[in-house]
Amino acid sequence: MKFKITVLLILSFLTVFGTFAQQKKVIKPETIYIVDNEIVSPDFLKKLNPNHIKEMKMSISGEEKEALVKKFGKTLEDNQIVVLVMKTEEEIKNTKATKTITPEEAAEMMRKNAEERAKKIKESTLINSGDMAKDFTLEMLDGSKLKLSDLKGKVVLINFWATWCAPCMKELYEFPERIIEPFADKDFVLLAISRGEEPDVVRKKMDKLKSRGVEFNAGLDPKEEIFKLYATNLIPRNFLVDQNGKVVYSSVGYSNEKLNELVKKIEELLK
Repeated sequence: MKFKITVLLILSFLTVFGTFAQQKKVIKPETIYIVDNEIVSPDFLKKLNPNHIKEMKMSISGEEKEALVKKFGKTLEDNQIVVLVMKTEEEIKNTKATKTITPEEAAEMMRKNAEERAKKIKESTLINSGDMAKDFTLEMLDGSKLKLSDLKGKVVLINFWATWCAPCMKELYEFPERIIEPFADKDFVLLAISRGEEPDVVRKKMDKLKSRGVEFNAGLDPKEEIFKLYATNLIPRNFLVDQNGKVVYSSVGYSNEKLNELVKKIEELLK
């Protein structure tokens, strides 16, 4: 009889745990491509001549997204949108970019783009690795307040993001599995700070993220007062602060490689 009760208790626990795990599962967004106001497939994109693309938006404003949702339906609400605008025939005729470029020319263009990107990052970064983190008091979405200097003794990840920023969203969707859950019982604090947005905008986005398995207490920086202590432009940005208040790692933009490096640095600090 005791054996049966024990088995039933274990099964009950597994059922509850399984339900909880299922609720915590992150539903990552799809990427929707819109070319000249029409949704297209990734295969369609592969056939496009890059020289004929006039404009490409990886991040769009809330108003732009609402307009697209109104036209194409609510399935766009939870997904990331990339908008491409094609040149007209007249623009294609009048541009020299229609000529085929050699692999060497393409490599040189990539090198120059990388140099320009690195220059923009350097010029817009006010706090670098090796600097002491600037102190601030942060108001959280739940109404509580937190001072960075009160967190000495803990590893702190300062992350700047915005609801309209597609790379930011890609990064945040990875945070539960890579950052939040693995370090939940460690001396670690995540300060994910919304840059330049009102609380209602952030709250609406956080409700949407929570429904898809991404949940954290967001920090608010509507006037960018905190952000401007660390940088002048470009998000997402991460500043990893050690137990003594020193910045030991920083990154701009999102990629799997950068996230892997960030996780590795956190693990090293917590050893």
